[in-house]
Amino acid sequence: MAPRTLLFVTLASFVAMGAAYCPNGCSGHGSCGANDKCTCYLRPNGDAAWTAHDCSLRTCPKSAAWVAVATAANEAHPSVECSNKGTCNRKTGECDCFDNYDGIACERTVCPGDCSNHGFCYTEKQLAADADKTYDTPWDAMKHVGCVCDLGYRGPDCSLQECPSGVDVLKGDGNSKGRDCSGRGICDYGSGLCKCFTGYFGTKCQHQTILG
Repeated sequence: MAPRTLLFVTLASFVAMGAAYCPNGCSGHGSCGANDKCTCYLRPNGDAAWTAHDCSLRTCPKSAAWVAVATAANEAHPSVECSNKGTCNRKTGECDCFDNYDGIACERTVCPGDCSNHGFCYTEKQLAADADKTYDTPWDAMKHVGCVCDLGYRGPDCSLQECPSGVDVLKGDGNSKGRDCSGRGICDYGSGLCKCFTGYFGTKCQHQTILG
């Protein structure tokens, strides 16, 4: 081998030895820097998109933690993966939420029974707005949810069918006080039909039996 060729091969070997070598080439998900350390690529919001020494594991979306150790006054809900209410699938980068939690970061609760297909699931912020109130600042304004039932249904999951009600025939507390069946019967929430007390009748128990 010619001396010049031998010198070139030797120099190339030294250059290769001096170049940074990161574990697994950072898996193609990061850049190799000083001390053979990987810097994993980031998400558009600045959070790390990959983790582990070789950037081989996916990270999951973050949101305010449901539970965490308080670090100061009003500082107990840091932004964490899966909101501390789910586990991160490191292969897919998706959260596996615990029961009764939902969202890409398990950042909100779920409405019971999906409101039984008789209502809409609203956040606390939305519920407050519907009542002409404001609930924007608290940490859970967009996290806790509840059902807003369609007309004719009630209950936490909108599964109860309301019964007709009106003014009490004896001028007592009727529908104006929130009483079912005009205050003179029991509502069957499964059928939405009134079961009137003895001496009363009508679809909403609005009539009194007159004894002859």
